Amino acid sequence: MLDPVRSSLARNTPLKWIRVDDLPDYVYFDHSIHVAKGIGCSTCHGRIDQMPLTRKGQTLFMKWCIDCHHDPQKYIRPRDKIYDMTWQPARDQHREGAKLVTQYHVDKTSQLTNCSTCHR
Repeated sequence: MLDPVRSSLARNTPLKWIRVDDLPDYVYFDHSIHVAKGIGCSTCHGRIDQMPLTRKGQTLFMKWCIDCHHDPQKYIRPRDKIYDMTWQPARDQHREGAKLVTQYHVDKTSQLTNCSTCHR
């Protein structure tokens, strides 16, 4: 499984990556805004720490994204837990998430679900 990495290092050549998530060109996605607003890696990518070979964690279909944009308090987590693969939502996630939405200044207006936010 690590042979491509070892070969790349030995030959001093870049790894050839196979994209797991390949969004259409008209879809704009910025990891940094999601991280800044408290959306953790495992929310979209799954438990990559438990994947011998990386696979899709979510479909990333538009409906899945819109569900999160509609109700971000379900998915938002403390910023110090962004990279925590074992993080689980609080029992009262709706209430805790609502606090974080306010604290992180998540725009709850229609801007989050406006087509031009993600489609350019």
